[in-house]
Amino acid sequence: MNDGFALHSLLVAQLNANDIINIATRALHVLAAIILGGGLFYMKAVLAPKGADACFADRRAIWAKWVGVATFLLLATGFYNFMVIREASKADGGAGLPSTYHALFGVKVLLGLGVMFIASILAGKTAAADKFRANIGKWLAFGWMAVVAIVVIAAVLRTLH
Repeated sequence: MNDGFALHSLLVAQLNANDIINIATRALHVLAAIILGGGLFYMKAVLAPKGADACFADRRAIWAKWVGVATFLLLATGFYNFMVIREASKADGGAGLPSTYHALFGVKVLLGLGVMFIASILAGKTAAADKFRANIGKWLAFGWMAVVAIVVIAAVLRTLH
């Protein structure tokens, strides 16, 4: 028998539908975070030094669509993943997640909402968005610091569950 086929068969036999859904939602969550955080980093490190016009030119609407998709995926998969982790921590009579986990998770969510707001307002087409873009370097710096904090908190949360 082909070793690759045997490995594939073994892996599929070990995964149930819930496992596949959980893997897919985690992967989508990370992918959406990469899109949003990576986009902000690229704008901050590469484009913003040349000014707000260099960040968007005629591409603002395209970025706005990706911000919307990434935001939706982060919110939907984040909620689902939290519920899965919370229920797993209670399975088999477990004590549930520690209060530290909940506190850090709350901070992570608030920072994430801040990143989503910054990405959205910078991609917006309103007068308020124009005012934010006038200070694009500052907002991208705040956004990127929040992204870094989210990654660190996520690493801590992973060790707590």
